[in-house]
Amino acid sequence: MISAVAATAPVARIPGGFFQENPNPIGRSLYCQAFGSITNAATGFTFSPSIGLDTTAGTQANAVTVYAATAPTASIVAQWNMQFWLTCTAFGETAGMTLQVNGQWGQTTVASGGLANASGLGGQFASAVTGLTPATTYYVELFGLWSTSSASCTTVVQQMFLWGLNLVIQ
Repeated sequence: MISAVAATAPVARIPGGFFQENPNPIGRSLYCQAFGSITNAATGFTFSPSIGLDTTAGTQANAVTVYAATAPTASIVAQWNMQFWLTCTAFGETAGMTLQVNGQWGQTTVASGGLANASGLGGQFASAVTGLTPATTYYVELFGLWSTSSASCTTVVQQMFLWGLNLVIQ
């Protein structure tokens, strides 16, 4: 897991009933933005990030793949950023709820604060997460998998924000 560990920091969460509190939950959305750094120990090590929506912090169910295993530039500390939207596209108290997830990831290939360059890693992703229980709290976390276990391979979340959109104003 690369986002906050529940034992040491608050974890982003969707409160139980968030989508039920609106007269029409279809179209109600959340927006997440995160920023961080990544360090690859050596050429050939790959990394693949994903988003998890789970009822237990620190575990990953309902995984959304951000990108397939890719080798970041070796031996530098590079910055990354991502943003994604979670939008309710189907809602049922007993049949479950569906959240459409769409987003994008960008990552530099030069050291943090270095010269701008024409290359970088980036892409977009989309997935539907189905069968969610509307009354349940879900933790929104970022996970990452390195191809090799090495203390020199690091992924850090420096900032992560989760905002609720489409609030009813009375």
